[in-house]
Amino acid sequence: MKNEKEFMLGQRYFLRGEYVRSIASFNNALASGMDADKIHVPLGLAYFKNTNFAEATEEFNRALELDPMNDQVLFLQGMALFNNEEISDALEYFNLALRFNPRLATAYIARSLALRALHRDAEAEFDLKSALDIGGTEVELFVGEYCLTPHLYGLALTLFDAEKAAWGRELRADRLGIAH
Repeated sequence: MKNEKEFMLGQRYFLRGEYVRSIASFNNALASGMDADKIHVPLGLAYFKNTNFAEATEEFNRALELDPMNDQVLFLQGMALFNNEEISDALEYFNLALRFNPRLATAYIARSLALRALHRDAEAEFDLKSALDIGGTEVELFVGEYCLTPHLYGLALTLFDAEKAAWGRELRADRLGIAH
């Protein structure tokens, strides 16, 4: 079937980093009758990787209409909003993702960054510790994969600059048993 072929092409283009071609193929598959519930997430991811966060948000919304408790899609929706500098809205999606999956380390990292952006450093530190305790996610890989705008990328790099941050000094003191 043509729609399956277009979908496979969309996946192939996505893996090659050819996001514009991937978007076109996924849209062709959708237009030729492929089941929409199979396309919204990969199409949203292609838009996301192409830094078209408004379109990514629309596709993730469509996926959430079909499966409103999907923690991965809730997380991705939050990341699309966060990259689009809609921090408060993003935070709501990270909270929802964690409500449905309290062991989703990527959502803790993302929420930690959102809280840092809102200057809620103590909460941000708690979430970062939670993510590290859960494990399974490399913070460096997270930054490269999900922090696509210069603003968010710069904020994410502060995770590695804990020596200068107030919460980093407190963390070091806690680890060393020093009163602060």
